Amino acid sequence: MTLRDLLRNTILTVRNFLHRHSGKCVVLPIGGSYPELSVGRELLPAPLSRLLPLPPPEMSLADMRHIVEMLGGDRCVQTVILRFGSLLAGFSSLYSLRQGCLELRRQGKQLVAWLPSANLWDYYLASACDRIVMPASGRLFAPGLRADAVFLKDALALIGVEADFEAIAEYKVSPDTFRRSSMSEPHREMLDAILGSYFDTLTSAIAEGRGITPERLRELMDAMPLTAQEAREAGLIDAVLYEDELVNGHTPLLTWESAASRLRAPIKWTTRQRIGIVRVEGLIVPGRARRIPFPVPVPAPLPEAQAGAETIVQLLRQATADKTIAAVILYVDSPGGSALAADLIWREVHLLRERKPVIALLGEQAASGGYYVVTPAHRIVARPTTLTGSIGVWGGKVSLANLYKRLGITREWVQYGAVAGMYAETAPFSEEERARVRRELGESYARFKARVAEGRGLDEAYIEKVARGRVWTGAQAQAIGLVDALGDFHTALALAKELAGLDPAREYTIVEVTPPRHTLLPPYPSGDGLLALACALGLLAREHIWALPPWIMRIS
Repeated sequence: MTLRDLLRNTILTVRNFLHRHSGKCVVLPIGGSYPELSVGRELLPAPLSRLLPLPPPEMSLADMRHIVEMLGGDRCVQTVILRFGSLLAGFSSLYSLRQGCLELRRQGKQLVAWLPSANLWDYYLASACDRIVMPASGRLFAPGLRADAVFLKDALALIGVEADFEAIAEYKVSPDTFRRSSMSEPHREMLDAILGSYFDTLTSAIAEGRGITPERLRELMDAMPLTAQEAREAGLIDAVLYEDELVNGHTPLLTWESAASRLRAPIKWTTRQRIGIVRVEGLIVPGRARRIPFPVPVPAPLPEAQAGAETIVQLLRQATADKTIAAVILYVDSPGGSALAADLIWREVHLLRERKPVIALLGEQAASGGYYVVTPAHRIVARPTTLTGSIGVWGGKVSLANLYKRLGITREWVQYGAVAGMYAETAPFSEEERARVRRELGESYARFKARVAEGRGLDEAYIEKVARGRVWTGAQAQAIGLVDALGDFHTALALAKELAGLDPAREYTIVEVTPPRHTLLPPYPSGDGLLALACALGLLAREHIWALPPWIMRIS
């Protein structure tokens, strides 16, 4: 407890007393992508920051947890209306939002979902509410799931470009986009299993929320789209009403903006022992972490963030050095990236776990290099729909020899060293060069499997069976031992308290670890004298081995 805590909580106590008569019905807008934690944007140069109308920060899942706490803790609030807008959240974020809705219902609040129109993702979240309402002009279109894979080999060949990639193993189909014309059987098998797991999770939750059987729900999904009236007759929604008809004129109705200043604010005290959060978001790369200053409105799934190993290593060392941090939640939402950068982060997580409990919390995806970095954690928590695993590597180059020939471009060179031009784009790999690429990839793959086996306490022969580049959902990963528990932030927090020997009923201060002012060296000799050298070389050399999942999945 600090003087600052005392002053703040005194003010909140007075405020709560003065605003004890809050509204009985609160309207909460639902829309956006809901990242796990608030996204801080790097400041643009002053002239640009004044000229560009940057959007406000998005509502995060951390913000929503605070809102649920405020709404659930105010006895005057009886009903919460979720007003759906443009919901862009991924499946794992929707899972956490849905858990928040169920928590409000457990606290005695009535939840009403008002959907002008709804797709499968909207309806999955709305099914956690007591009632679902649509206007007469509304439309429910929740037909199922579909995943598309794009293959560019023939298109690239038209312009004289050849993708010369090698991968380990058969499920590591990342380069197939560029080197194949159609889907391989392992690719189809894996994609079918992921969609099946997603579909089971969706239909089970919706059926339970609506009180119907999964079989009946699937029959109705096959009959989509449904008008609002047809959806009501089928029992998929409860009423056909316009927004102004949701409540009668005698019910106090508050927007969230108005209610936020009237609801009882929770009284919190700073604790000496704290829970630290280190986030690994985006493509794992050497160097420093970066984030695009504002979202880029392009259809391609370009990584908005880069999880630079240099920055992440410093964060982990700071968490190790901070004596007030009793346990660390390592939040990972990454498709992987550089195999070298992932290994450097892995080493720091391994060192941290020898000092403090480390709980890994997986976001939308923590696959390949994203899974690599969490293998030393004491516990791994995933959502049922997190994409994870993808234990495998790939690498290679793109050959532009035919393109140069078609354009009439002649390339000549002088070379010292037999393999100096191994990764040059002027020709595909020779048989000897390809053998060297495969050997290097094989060493990285063996290291990856060894890291997993050590961290998970499993035999390497078993790891080989569940590895081979295959992507698993969180539910599948738990069944095969790659994940310890299914849940969200609350699950990870409870495990952190348990492993740190903290009081499970007490609320502890949660802080996001920030970079130290000065560079921190390893806390003690690590026994690996090549670590610093490898990091330096990684910043200078081109990357040729990637720990990336088979694809950046987009499901509709």
